[in-house]
Amino acid sequence: MIGLDIGVECIHMCQIRPLEHGQYAIIAKQSIPFSGGRQALLASPKVLKKLITGALRGNNFKGRKVVALMPWEQVKIILLTYKASVSDVDSEVLKMVSNRIEGDIEDYVIDYIPVRSSPSDEEHMVVATAAHQDNVSALLNALVACGLEVDSLDIAPTALRRIVSTLYSGEAADNVLLISTYFEESYLTIVSGRRLLFNQSVNFGENILLDRISDELDVSRDEARELIIRHGFEKQAVSALLRNDGSSGDISATLLEIIKPCFLELVEEIRRVLIFTASETHGVPVSRVCLLGNIANWPGARTLVLSLMEYDVPDGQHEFAMIFKDENENTRIPWAGLFSELSIAMGLALRGLVPNE
Repeated sequence: MIGLDIGVECIHMCQIRPLEHGQYAIIAKQSIPFSGGRQALLASPKVLKKLITGALRGNNFKGRKVVALMPWEQVKIILLTYKASVSDVDSEVLKMVSNRIEGDIEDYVIDYIPVRSSPSDEEHMVVATAAHQDNVSALLNALVACGLEVDSLDIAPTALRRIVSTLYSGEAADNVLLISTYFEESYLTIVSGRRLLFNQSVNFGENILLDRISDELDVSRDEARELIIRHGFEKQAVSALLRNDGSSGDISATLLEIIKPCFLELVEEIRRVLIFTASETHGVPVSRVCLLGNIANWPGARTLVLSLMEYDVPDGQHEFAMIFKDENENTRIPWAGLFSELSIAMGLALRGLVPNE
């Protein structure tokens, strides 16, 4: 199936087929930029159809069956615990979810997946999702109007869980932290083994950082982004920042000093998440950290985050190259850059292909 992620300003599509020995071939991929925002695009079926039809025709996609993403902000994701003695889990989950949403639960589409369900546990845990029926219907109608066959709608954390399950095994899969960065907010997702253990939004995004630079240096947001891409976060500047050494006066060091408070707030949120993770996994440390989305394309951003976290873990590039093979020269997805943009579409495309999902 085709993984379809309609983002804020870009449509990401990917199609994958399984190979032997746990490997996968990337059949087709495409990222299509658009302007005006997602809601405006979904409200303009002719424009959406033209973009998707053009992508399907010119990029080796097979068929029109899709697994589509429900936007992050339209899905409420709730971690719930209930007593192991509960016999009707569905009813218990619905009752708990109804206390955590606004309005009538009949107006929502509810689903959940187990997180902790060992018979020896006194309490079981699930990750429940609630999406308003109006938003679900609007997305389905828009996709059907494009001539697509919608196999299912999915959420980003489960798509990312498939990627982690595909890439990592053994100790490498113990606790994987995925930091998905967008314009106004980001999401912290923990996958432990094959379990989706945690997901939470945080007030950290590309525009927040760019606005801070823009205000401090009296430049436009676009100029601030250009400075970041051109100069990045050099290792020397990161080291000086961590030592509180103000001797370095270059542009990279200046940019780091301006946005350091934002990254420190992000790391503080991450530490709180990791405390919860340690309590659930008996102290097992983080084995991988994946920085995804907008800020992942900033040179040195992952190094900065890991340095502030005081972690030193592999970046996953070797595992990625071992698992995902190029079907042809047009489907190459390097770990740096493209993977950070296409990761969710790839996870959607893996639906039904990952063993023991």
